[in-house]
Amino acid sequence: MSLKLYTAQGYEAFQQVLETIGKGKRVVALFTGSKSLSTGQSWCPDCVVAEPIVEEVIKEADVAALDVHFVTVFVGNREVWRDPAVGFRTDPKLKLTCIPTLLEVGNKAKRLLEGQVANKNLVKEFFTEE
Repeated sequence: MSLKLYTAQGYEAFQQVLETIGKGKRVVALFTGSKSLSTGQSWCPDCVVAEPIVEEVIKEADVAALDVHFVTVFVGNREVWRDPAVGFRTDPKLKLTCIPTLLEVGNKAKRLLEGQVANKNLVKEFFTEE
């Protein structure tokens, strides 16, 4: 039992990762703005702040030992993300309204939004609470 890490670029890739993982497993996803190839930084300032905090938490022993499939999902550039028809916004299982969003797939009640994802204690609780 241990944390398994995945990355997906875009909605279709995220769906493929979910198929690979299979049903009945705990999947946690961080939805974040895609990074610029030239700078390596996301266009989303809140995502730039939140990502290292989430990475730090998942490297800690008590979280790393959990049986969780963790997916970092890059939602695309600003134009893609702003499109109201993008799959991340329209998928009834996701219904994303902002990024960064940390959510447990299949558990609508379990999500952290924007500034909450930059709070290390909230992120840690998110992973360790059943």
